[in-house]
Amino acid sequence: MAELSPEQQRYLEQRLRQIRWWNRLGWLLPVLVLAGYGWLWRFYPLYVNPLFLLEKLRMGGVADMEMARLATLGNLAFLGCAVLFTGLVLIIYASLWTESVTIRRLTAVTPATPPLAEEKTDAGPHA
Repeated sequence: MAELSPEQQRYLEQRLRQIRWWNRLGWLLPVLVLAGYGWLWRFYPLYVNPLFLLEKLRMGGVADMEMARLATLGNLAFLGCAVLFTGLVLIIYASLWTESVTIRRLTAVTPATPPLAEEKTDAGPHA
């Protein structure tokens, strides 16, 4: 295997640096999604809490305009988007982990050195 050129080494170092930054900051995305759903749960529970919606429908406490919004958006769609987004973030974590392992393995491999030629000595013939 040939040695990596300086350009290739810089690229691999850059990718490892980007992966480290993702590991430091990537966890913020699911936290922001959870915070958004917490905010929705508190202030607009009709959109994310199906049991609350069912209770309101039984009591007749949902306005026609709210029913129209719920029919178009669907509270389960909100939850499904959160699960989808969180799954996407986890897939990114897994792919970047795999990439970093591959880069470390590639950079750990040292190129094979050709065998040294036997040195001639003046010690005389070997018996």
